[in-house]
Amino acid sequence: MIEPGSGPRSGSRDNGLRCAGYVAAGDLDPRVADGLLENLREEGIAAYALPTPAAQGGYLELRLPATHTDRVFVDSEKSARAMELFEQERADSAPEPTSPARASTADVDAAWQQLLTSLQTPSDTATWPSREDVGADTEPATFDAASFAAEAGSGPRDYVVNDPEDAHFVPPRPPPLPKLRAVTIGAIAAIVGGLLILISGIDGGDLYWLGILGILGGGAALVWHMKEGPPEDSGWDDGAVV
Repeated sequence: MIEPGSGPRSGSRDNGLRCAGYVAAGDLDPRVADGLLENLREEGIAAYALPTPAAQGGYLELRLPATHTDRVFVDSEKSARAMELFEQERADSAPEPTSPARASTADVDAAWQQLLTSLQTPSDTATWPSREDVGADTEPATFDAASFAAEAGSGPRDYVVNDPEDAHFVPPRPPPLPKLRAVTIGAIAAIVGGLLILISGIDGGDLYWLGILGILGGGAALVWHMKEGPPEDSGWDDGAVV
């Protein structure tokens, strides 16, 4: 690589040596780059490393490296020796290629013979319910819900047969009605009494004014007490106050 470098700057790591100009040697794992910096220091070659910058794509987009690496810059006048050390360090840190394990022909043949033997060997471990051991002259069985429920015992077939008529929805009990306060009861009684006076025409209508006052007073009392909070003896739902 011939990319020039201006020298160590903020965010870079160097080996303590300085030179007139730098050239990029390549990208390495940060842990490997630290070891290379020490080796270059022993050789008297100035070098530094910094995180590999993003590359510019065809549409001027920035493409980050696939893995986190450091770009190593070395002394341009001693780049030949520095590149030898760089290539040696990269070769030593490269992971060894692993070949997929292949089963030998003998192992495959042995496994195949074992499978055939297990399929051909009769097994006496299977168990059947006694009710399925029937003879050739046995009549076909008919379904009986009662006997089927009685025979359902332990094991994988353990379940209970329920009557479809019992599977109905039972609604919960309704909540209790809120208790009326004495003021509310009195206001309702005044309204009802006023209506009775107006309808019945007691004393030839002389008491109409009393009925009107009862209706107005009871209605005003209801409206006025609706602004107050719920009574202390209210029900579980703490509902509206009448």
